[in-house]
Amino acid sequence: MKILSRVISLLMSAALLTGVLTSCQANSLRPHEALDPIQPLFLHLGWRVNTTVSYATYTDEDIRQLTDIGVKEVCIAYGTAPVTYIPEGETERQLIITKDDINAIPMDMVGATTEAELDSLKTQYRQTINSLDEDLLLNDYADMAIEFAERLVAVNPDIEIWYSFPDMYVVTLAELYIDPFLEYYNKLKAETPAEIWENNIKGFYWLKEDVPSTIYCNFNTDNLVDFDNPEVKAMKACNDVVHDDGKLTFWCPYYRSTDQTGQHIGFIANQTDIFDYVILQPNHLFSDGLEYNIDLIKESTLQNALLNKNYVVWGGEKKSSTMIGAEMESQSNMFGGSSGEENLQRYQDYVNAYQELLGEYSLAFYYGERNSVMSDRVFNQLKDFLAGTAAD
Repeated sequence: MKILSRVISLLMSAALLTGVLTSCQANSLRPHEALDPIQPLFLHLGWRVNTTVSYATYTDEDIRQLTDIGVKEVCIAYGTAPVTYIPEGETERQLIITKDDINAIPMDMVGATTEAELDSLKTQYRQTINSLDEDLLLNDYADMAIEFAERLVAVNPDIEIWYSFPDMYVVTLAELYIDPFLEYYNKLKAETPAEIWENNIKGFYWLKEDVPSTIYCNFNTDNLVDFDNPEVKAMKACNDVVHDDGKLTFWCPYYRSTDQTGQHIGFIANQTDIFDYVILQPNHLFSDGLEYNIDLIKESTLQNALLNKNYVVWGGEKKSSTMIGAEMESQSNMFGGSSGEENLQRYQDYVNAYQELLGEYSLAFYYGERNSVMSDRVFNQLKDFLAGTAAD
């Protein structure tokens, strides 16, 4: 029944939208005055892969040191997706995605053209969930985030904090994450101390870093509400609740200027206000052949419109009030070995392009997990950038 209701929802959305929509309400636009730039530092907590492998914990002294170098805004992020949750009013955990959910996926939902193609997909998803750790409990993610938020505020009462909606394992069934995610949101709202929720919680981050581009996740650019895409439906359902509570939303997808990846990000950023901020990952430090992203993302930030490889706005013109920004990227393990010097220069490419954006445009900072962020090299990179002294 659960999956059937989702299929019906998909079909109803497709029937409602047959052309390019132009009204603000139909386009998911939520116009507002220009927002102030943001500059959150990602702080990871919880589990990396399963409940036996965890991130190093930020100490109160770490928080003090980060505050001292000018970190005023952070995003509490997770390294792995939840597997189970405890529904409100119940005591036993349930799987967010079950084998029955996977087995019930119909052919037209995923765009498969043959039963063999559909069966292959279902086999892939069943294999994915077979290996998952059921102790990855969504309710625990909320508890960890609240505890961390309280420690952050105890050290710096003025710090601004973004909570996160976690990642997903089976994006084709993204709509089945909506109810668990909204219960998680309500738990955070109810159990975060009221003063912290009111004064320090700035909004929510969408942790899934892409919108998959295979035939199994349709993306209809004629439907500017949710693109007939299951993940966008989940994004919108969750972020609408955040907006209703007067909080903000942001997303930090990895950017590739391709129809398979960039188009999806571009249409979401330029044609909807699902997110107040879309901050783009260049990935230049981590992958060869992406040096073009440094300038392309900078120009997108300056124009406040997401651009394709020809520096043209995705969708033809920007209709949203979403603010575009760039991500600074570093990680301590990138600077040793034979490629260390090359990677230091790649990091400097970010600095040279984005240092002038600081304070005027939105930036996010991914500098790895705690042991990377607090390492001498990376800590000083962040310190110098925030001080405006890192550019050549």
